[in-house]
Amino acid sequence: MSFLAASIESLGAKVAGWFTVGYGMFAFLARAALLLLDRTTWNRATFDVVVKQVYFTAVQILHVFLGYALVISWLIITIILSTARDFGLTEFASEMTIRVLVLELLPFLTALFIALRSGSAINTEVALMQVNNELDALAHCKVPPMQFEFLPRLIGGVISVVTLASLAGLLALLMGYLAIYGTNAAGFAPFTQTIAKIFDFKIMAGLLVKCALFGLAVTLIPVTAGLETPKKLFMVPVSVLRGMMRVFFAIVAIEVVSLALKYV
Repeated sequence: MSFLAASIESLGAKVAGWFTVGYGMFAFLARAALLLLDRTTWNRATFDVVVKQVYFTAVQILHVFLGYALVISWLIITIILSTARDFGLTEFASEMTIRVLVLELLPFLTALFIALRSGSAINTEVALMQVNNELDALAHCKVPPMQFEFLPRLIGGVISVVTLASLAGLLALLMGYLAIYGTNAAGFAPFTQTIAKIFDFKIMAGLLVKCALFGLAVTLIPVTAGLETPKKLFMVPVSVLRGMMRVFFAIVAIEVVSLALKYV
């Protein structure tokens, strides 16, 4: 009985911890949203920081990311086209390519790519700022950390994921057309008809919302995990590990919910 009671107590503590973490993230996001809607937030300094975050998160890695998307797209398109031909479903190859690659796989891989490159760096940076009392120093100098450190990262993450996923999707569409129809212009009409049939308003809105949520996940969670770091230097790696695990689970949860709403 004592073992059962201890297990229940441990589970209750974990659930309470999850609710505390979730509440902290939503409270932080609410503060960021209020600041975003405040007209006084948008001065030249804030805008410059946002541009810098977008540059470091998306523009700086654009060539590497497009190469990564090119290889993934080529492999998946080859597999889909080969499978479709084996089963006599070549006419459905373009639709399968769009649904599997453009709508699901590439946005998911884009979020993972940015999380591994930028999310972990954000988590580490915020954790070190917390440990070294830099955030307190900024507040003491009347430089709001939310406005100049955190909000630009959130905006940069959303813009970066949406933009990179869109570019990867366009690249995949081009490769899909070339793989199915080659350079023959006769396939342009049926291919564009397939695109128009799939990308209705509901699908486009859902894809945009999903990419925006991915962008929030890869920035909001690392920032809040960094702010939770105790002021001890050896806790920084623990904070980064905890934050990246949360990011991974959040990305998977967003993708699973998106699939469920779309196909179930």
